[in-house]
Amino acid sequence: MSAPYKISGSIVDMTGDGVWPHMSQEIREQLIAHFFDVDWKVHDISLQARDKTNDGALNAAIEDLKTHKAAVKGPTITPTIEEAKKFGLSQKWDSPNGIIRRAINGAAILRNTIEIEGIDKFAPLMSDVTIVRQAVGGIYGAPNVSIPGRGHLKVIYTDDNGSETVLVDNRRVDSGVALLTTETDSSIRDYARAVFQQALAMHKSVVFAGKDTINPTYDGRFMELFNEIFQKEYASKFKAANITFSDKVQLIDAVVSKIPQGKMNGMIIALKNYDGDVVSDQVAGEHKSLGLMDSTLVSADGTLLADPPHGTAPDLESAWHEKKILLANPAAHIFAYAEAIRHKAELNGQTEGVELAKKLKFAVVETIEAGLKSGALTGDLAKDKSKAINGQQFIAAVRGTFSSMLLKKAA
Repeated sequence: MSAPYKISGSIVDMTGDGVWPHMSQEIREQLIAHFFDVDWKVHDISLQARDKTNDGALNAAIEDLKTHKAAVKGPTITPTIEEAKKFGLSQKWDSPNGIIRRAINGAAILRNTIEIEGIDKFAPLMSDVTIVRQAVGGIYGAPNVSIPGRGHLKVIYTDDNGSETVLVDNRRVDSGVALLTTETDSSIRDYARAVFQQALAMHKSVVFAGKDTINPTYDGRFMELFNEIFQKEYASKFKAANITFSDKVQLIDAVVSKIPQGKMNGMIIALKNYDGDVVSDQVAGEHKSLGLMDSTLVSADGTLLADPPHGTAPDLESAWHEKKILLANPAAHIFAYAEAIRHKAELNGQTEGVELAKKLKFAVVETIEAGLKSGALTGDLAKDKSKAINGQQFIAAVRGTFSSMLLKKAA
């Protein structure tokens, strides 16, 4: 390819904390720019930038995301009270991830295993599993209170006109705690659409895993609305793509037990918010690590934010400050850039751009697979640490791999 492929429109880049703004710049300039012509809308959403602008930095990034509908985000810190003091912040800032999800009506969070041939996975039979987590609802933000003593609970619904309906009456309780979780039909429908849209993009069949045997009304509502949306909007598309959606709730305990056995390979497993939070990390641990997972937040309107699911790795910062060496493994971060480009190209109808972005992901995989043979891997994967390469060297290796792939195609 003689000239970089032009991606129409703009893609938002939210650079985070620690060494990751430097990693972002390295990926954009030393890898992406050689193959893709992208108008990046770069926003610094580090703690210091958020604090200096009273969260104006994050809000500006979100407004750009709403406009352009495709973004990549670097790892960020949600500070504890102690960390807020340590960093000299004016206040304890809330999670940027939560703020972004609410602002763009984020419906689903997808976590996919990055499959590397020859990698020593902890669950070797498991392959190509996608966990989709509802991005809102459930226990997150739910009222949770202490029960002072023996008695009973009553739950009363009051509509906007003041009419009252008793939903739960005379629930006997003793000293302890209570938790009230809620879901809205609109958020479940948004979640269903986001799941089905991604299933078509990824060409994967879908199951919803829950526990309707225990919670027939709560979990049953998910299945009812998923089926409603599927039949009205997606059944014919799934049939044409030769993928399926199971119209019954799959019991979550059975599904979770089947994942490491390799019986859910190639599937999208859709889960409620808390269930997905737990199971996505379980799959990451069974696979290898969060560093070999990719993660995306999607909305029902087609907005997508790609971000590496791992943290900021503060233990690797000294190498940057002292020697300007990026020690972290950038694989998941490169995947995030590739996914943001793929999505933008798809929104634009740029089929060639979609395929090029997918090939960039393959180049990351091929680079790691070659490193397994030569020993040239980042420190988290290298068995022989004396042969370990740094992040900049890994990015350069991916660039070489991708160039070779494109030259072979041209030939």
